[in-house]
Amino acid sequence: MTKEKIKAILDRIDTLQEQLLSLPDDMLLSIDPRDNESLEQGLNFIKSYNENLNQFTVSSTKLAEQVKTYLGINPEEDELEQESNNRIKRDRIIKELDKTSPHTLDEDFTYKRPFGFILQDSAIKGLKTWKNMYLHVLNLLRVKDSNKFSVLPKDEKFISKRGNPLFSKTGKDLRVAEKLNEGLFVEVNLSANMIRNNIRELLSYFDIEPLSMKVYLREDRDAG
Repeated sequence: MTKEKIKAILDRIDTLQEQLLSLPDDMLLSIDPRDNESLEQGLNFIKSYNENLNQFTVSSTKLAEQVKTYLGINPEEDELEQESNNRIKRDRIIKELDKTSPHTLDEDFTYKRPFGFILQDSAIKGLKTWKNMYLHVLNLLRVKDSNKFSVLPKDEKFISKRGNPLFSKTGKDLRVAEKLNEGLFVEVNLSANMIRNNIRELLSYFDIEPLSMKVYLREDRDAG
């Protein structure tokens, strides 16, 4: 099997993971809160589904990372272009992105895939997953204010009511952890809309207007 075919398989795994993570968001819409039976059945389904999905995500992520490490490949980087410092290159990326429709962080991204984004002086294109977009946004915020970034694990805004953190210094208290710079880990077992919500909250935390971020989708690009 060629590396290109293996990359295509890894892309499909990433896409499947994100679509499966988005399914509960969709299922919630079919639950009638006025019908106790519908409510109970729906919540039991989602609870069981989330437990099984977590096992699948952990296992498939480990398999994908094992293959990437062994073959020395990273499909998510194949098309990626980003620029913050070179104005000419940044403007070219922005011009190419603006050929498609910009989206905001107020929209529903269920079952959609990102292609790029523009945030302040940075422009990135060639993204394939919401997770990768999330990680790039986090890196930009780290550069903007490393001191504020380093205390994210302690901030109550990023800890759920049940005590589940989005950021950690060890990663042991996260379901699927991705290591960041500054010795931090972030939870990445999240649906597209959960990532959207987190980015919106993070931008506000770093004193950036969330609606100033432009997001570009692969479906818009492919349709054009």
